[in-house]
Amino acid sequence: MSYEYPAEKFSTARQALVPPYAQGDHVAVVTAFQECRLGLHRMNRSKLDQTARAWIYALECFMSTEGFSDAGGESAWDLKAKTFTAEQKSEIARLIGELAQWFATHSM
Repeated sequence: MSYEYPAEKFSTARQALVPPYAQGDHVAVVTAFQECRLGLHRMNRSKLDQTARAWIYALECFMSTEGFSDAGGESAWDLKAKTFTAEQKSEIARLIGELAQWFATHSM
């Protein structure tokens, strides 16, 4: 399987999380989540190794909007991203970086 598209999307997501943030760090997180969602769309995860699947699972736990609903024109991701601590944002960036590297390495 070719991982060029996920590699591109996760690279873009990783770049979105590099300061300075034009519109705030919560917007950077939402942008990164959007890129990750595109990169994971319709992916057969059974073809991935256990480590990559674990990173995706952990990232998707952060991306889950369960308990958040769109309010006042803000998306659930916007609302959730505003609640993340610095430690959580750092972990999100680490997971995205690991996956960007994994997909880049496996797309050759």
